[in-house]
Amino acid sequence: MSRSETYDVTKRLPAPRVRTELENPVTGRKLSAVLYFDTGFDGPLLLTSDTWEGLELELVEVDEEVYALHGGYLPVRLNPALVRASICRVWHGLVKVYLHPLARRALLGRIANELYAYLAGSERRLLLSRFPVESGMHSV
Repeated sequence: MSRSETYDVTKRLPAPRVRTELENPVTGRKLSAVLYFDTGFDGPLLLTSDTWEGLELELVEVDEEVYALHGGYLPVRLNPALVRASICRVWHGLVKVYLHPLARRALLGRIANELYAYLAGSERRLLLSRFPVESGMHSV
C-alpha cells in the first residue's frame, strides 16, 4: 500500500508532511496530527505541547533524560513517552515520541527509515510506501 501526501506550500520553502493518527496506549485517547517529514531528526517523532497535552502523554512518559540543541546552541530537555502511531495508514506501531517544549511543528524523524519515500518536489508531493512500488521510489 502506498500513500500520497501534498507539501505544505504555506511555508517559505514548501515542506513535505504526513498525516498521522496518534493514540495514548494507556487511556486510548486519539488525535490526528500533521507531521513534517524531517530525516535530520534523530528520534522517531517530535510533538508539540498542544498534541502532547491533547493525548495526555504525561501519563505514559518514560523516565529518561534526553536533550536537544534548540537553534543549534540552547540545550532543551525533551520529554519521552510511548504512543501508538499510524503514519498515512502505511506504518503502524508503538513508538517513542518526544515533547520539545519550544517546537512549533511536529516532526516525523528517523522512523522514516522503515518506509520508502519518493519526494516529488516539483509536484509538491510525497509518496510513502512500506515496500518499493515503483522504480522511482527510494528508501529514506
